[in-house]
Amino acid sequence: MAINLTKGQSIVLSKSEYDLSRLTMGLGWDVAQAKKGLFGRSSGANFDLDSYALLLGENGKLKNYKEDVIYYSHLESKDKTVVHSGDNLTGEGEGDDEQILVKLSSLSAQYHKIILGVNIYNGKERKQHFGLVENAFVRAVDAAGKEIARYRLSNDPSYEGKLNMLMGEVYREGGEWKFKALGNPLAEDLNGVVGSFMR
Repeated sequence: MAINLTKGQSIVLSKSEYDLSRLTMGLGWDVAQAKKGLFGRSSGANFDLDSYALLLGENGKLKNYKEDVIYYSHLESKDKTVVHSGDNLTGEGEGDDEQILVKLSSLSAQYHKIILGVNIYNGKERKQHFGLVENAFVRAVDAAGKEIARYRLSNDPSYEGKLNMLMGEVYREGGEWKFKALGNPLAEDLNGVVGSFMR
């Protein structure tokens, strides 16, 4: 049975218990456009939430932002060990809205951490933010389709005005892979988030 994580909690992705040849990171969300936020109602335009993965080196930084940021305009890493399922423009329907597939067993040794996030496309211009997003989650599923863990965001007033959410991370530690629930809201757009991991 899948583990429900709380913010900041991490678990070991056990090779003996799960098939980690391919790890699917599923991300999902619902939009509550009728909610009134700190910055007024949204513009009425459809929300377009985009998931992304940042492939970080041992120092916790991006080595090459053109190669190591996986999102709707760059769907796979150079060696195809990290692949994005493609852009879902509406987020409608049940289950995962977008998925990022990671071949942990063949991932390059230069990568020590993968940050999984969700960005609101043109959120500032459309007056959209994570205070208007509900039921956001990230889950880890092994190659056999077995759900390992899930982290669901709770509603939080601090999400008002935030354009980005770091949902979780997969990282190496002591020869093992671990998955950690983050739930960190950020005010920057995707370019700003990428820039913060370059410095």
